[in-house]
Amino acid sequence: MTGSYHLKTGPYAACSNVAQAQSGAKLWYHCYVVNAYGHAWTYVRIAGTKTSGWMSNDNLANQNGPAFRC
Repeated sequence: MTGSYHLKTGPYAACSNVAQAQSGAKLWYHCYVVNAYGHAWTYVRIAGTKTSGWMSNDNLANQNGPAFRC
């Protein structure tokens, strides 16, 4: 990740926060969607935890997210 960002309940910035992933945290990618605004979001889990949620692909460093759509 390129900074510390909130995981969301859905693939939109307006969705509620689930948790905050700190800069440098390892994330496991599950799948991605492209929302109604054309923005790609990835469903992730923070490694070593059971915490999961949606993160904008804009926040993923050197990565476009997973290859599989949800």
